[in-house]
Amino acid sequence: MSFLRHRDRGRVQRGADRLTPVPSDQVSGVMSLCALEPVSAVGLVQQMQRWSRWGRGDVVALGGLAHPIAAAWAVGSLMPFGLAGRSEHGLRAADSGEIWALAEHARPRLSRRGSVSGPAQDVAAVWGALSEQGQRSRHERWRQPVLTAPHMGGGLVSAYLGRRSSQAWVVQAVRPARPDEEELVLPASVDMFVGELGYDPTADGLGYRRHVSWLIEQGRSYIVLDDGAGHPIRPGSPREVAFKADVGALWRSPSGGVAQLTGVWTRPDLRGRGVGAAALAGVVDAVYRDHVGADGVVSLYVNDYNAAALALYQSLGFRQVGLFATVLL
Repeated sequence: MSFLRHRDRGRVQRGADRLTPVPSDQVSGVMSLCALEPVSAVGLVQQMQRWSRWGRGDVVALGGLAHPIAAAWAVGSLMPFGLAGRSEHGLRAADSGEIWALAEHARPRLSRRGSVSGPAQDVAAVWGALSEQGQRSRHERWRQPVLTAPHMGGGLVSAYLGRRSSQAWVVQAVRPARPDEEELVLPASVDMFVGELGYDPTADGLGYRRHVSWLIEQGRSYIVLDDGAGHPIRPGSPREVAFKADVGALWRSPSGGVAQLTGVWTRPDLRGRGVGAAALAGVVDAVYRDHVGADGVVSLYVNDYNAAALALYQSLGFRQVGLFATVLL
């Protein structure tokens, strides 16, 4: 069935009227909307907080600027939040005219290797309109469980080492990468990206390198270095990245700090040896300590077909709190 039936097409203009560009100095309405579900909305908030200014239409609100029902980042990629409605918060779903207007606004702004990503129900709400307007996907990932790390009084590391004390050197080696280690971190980040998205991000220019550099400068790229063979570094030994994970999104929401881990990667020769689990336990504890506080939330999302990653997260006590989707363009 056509996304927008003939009798609905008269609603498009009214939908467009309610598609409001959000100036960078008038974000309070969108931020209040995102605060209703901070774990689900942290990616959108991260985009808004990273830039002090943006172009007209880069961020848009549906339903008005002061009290929007939904919002989206629309530069290169589309990151919607709220389109499907949140009845538990008294928010209606966007109507077909509003969704059509958002798709029409966003489609010319999408890059060749962009994406549509966010809460699965919101991505599904807009993808039909984008498809009908001619947008094609490279790959669609409709089930990406959103997981949150456990709060443990003694820390996740203590609980993990109680079962795997042989990995103590790994958790002791977890730390933020230093700026002078960018050349070590970049190849690991690229390998993670290629494995996840299927192409080398450095082939498109310096943008990805700048992103890696920014994460390191912000103290948000955590690493474990080893001697290249799965052992601690000793004087004179080589140094390689054994594990890395980034705090890809971060927000001090009204209800507490929220961090979303991205780029979780274990060097292929070390997979299945407990290094990834030990290192991730150390990263979670470090992110609570360094970024979100004891009352915060550390989250991540994972493809449902990645059985190894899901098993790792479950072994550490992560629990599912939502569902994301990503459509790769």
